[in-house]
Amino acid sequence: MKEEVIRVEHGCFQRENLTYRFDISVSRGECVGVYVDDHFTSGTAYLDVFKGGTRMKGGRAFTQGRRVGTPELERWLQQNSVIVDKHRFDSGELTVQDFVVSLGKLMGWRQRKSAEQRLREPESAAVLRQMELDVPPEMKLAELSRLDYYRLCLFRVWFWEGGLLLLDRLTEILRQRDLEKLMRCVQVLLERGAAVILLDLDDTFMRRYSDRIDVVKNRKTCYRLYPEEYGEQLYEILGWKCRGSGAGRAGQQGGGRVVFQASALELPGTPPLDFEIRSDEIAFLRDENYSTAARLRDCLLGGQRWGGGAFRLNGRAYAPGELSKLIGTEIGIQLERPDRPGGMLFDNLSALDNLSACLLPKAGRQIAGRRVMENILEEASRWYSREELLQPLYTWPLPQRLSFSYYKWYLLNPRLLICFFPFAGQEPAHHEMIIDMLVTCAGRGMAIWVISSGIDAICEKTKNEAFLRRLRYIN
Repeated sequence: MKEEVIRVEHGCFQRENLTYRFDISVSRGECVGVYVDDHFTSGTAYLDVFKGGTRMKGGRAFTQGRRVGTPELERWLQQNSVIVDKHRFDSGELTVQDFVVSLGKLMGWRQRKSAEQRLREPESAAVLRQMELDVPPEMKLAELSRLDYYRLCLFRVWFWEGGLLLLDRLTEILRQRDLEKLMRCVQVLLERGAAVILLDLDDTFMRRYSDRIDVVKNRKTCYRLYPEEYGEQLYEILGWKCRGSGAGRAGQQGGGRVVFQASALELPGTPPLDFEIRSDEIAFLRDENYSTAARLRDCLLGGQRWGGGAFRLNGRAYAPGELSKLIGTEIGIQLERPDRPGGMLFDNLSALDNLSACLLPKAGRQIAGRRVMENILEEASRWYSREELLQPLYTWPLPQRLSFSYYKWYLLNPRLLICFFPFAGQEPAHHEMIIDMLVTCAGRGMAIWVISSGIDAICEKTKNEAFLRRLRYIN
């Protein structure tokens, strides 16, 4: 049995007048994933347990097998836990050695000299090689690449024998290939006896690397799942439809399985399209004059045929006439322009009725419609007020209506979401909101296909790293 690092049983925690109930348990050499339903409330409170901002008011706590009280727990966490998140230590003067040694622990000059000597010893060099971190001690911290900076953070955990490492939402910070390289460094720490907690909203990432996943819902640790339960049970707990087994998706290069494939697809008057889009990915097709978009729209919604090639969804080829059965369920078409008529929302219906109109048919006849309506209202109330949801959409302000048009797809969760010129005609102030909604939809496992004119300027301005990491140009 592995040596236990920390365990909290029936922990009752208080933060900003809210009560959280967390069960925490992790041992040496173990990597535990923590999935939260809302990172801004439960996720922040969970992290604050290790920062000292969320105080334990009840329950039992153990560190390294020894029962401790609240003051001892907080002191132990302060000395032994390290949180690595999106906040990079910003300094133009500090060197790698300063970061590892001087900022590692409070010490006298003798201990510091000893630590500086240890940094140059063969054992440290061996660990740096294992982590593929080739940086001299005198190199400026600001000159490190993003990946090397995070590698250095992990090395510092080993150097000071940190017992517990928390990684917060790495999937929103690093590109997929860099994430895989960093997780190899995490494996080095695990092999050397560290304990690791992954706090993330990407369940595919956690399934791939975690020995166990704790699910936090409604400010409480509700479920504890092991690898054999990572399939449909995890999705049922989260409340979403299962996209397939974890093993099937984790093996894909680039993060997800192939959802859509265009093989020499010949739309009238356009060059053949030949590409594929994976789940969790945002693929961008440049179309300067709306010609490709118009012809594709005619094939999807107007019954036109393409000249040749194949349109494959989940490996199955479809003829043009068959696609109409998939629109609104397996394929989402985002045409909504809040400032113009002819969108995909019904102005005179309430927001709740708009959601119900597309979700009820997908729920099936065996499920009570009233129960589904209640669930839809409860889920949507996390995004919009109940009063807004019961009002006709024509009464909504344009920005909210625009976000709602994407939120509909977020709930419906089609396999492929096609967005025609999503930024055209929109105020620059709304671009970031559209980007956020695209990332939110991709995070549910959809394959996103954006057809638009150039978006280079938008990409240069956005701070959304998750969008830039998922985005791939296909022409």
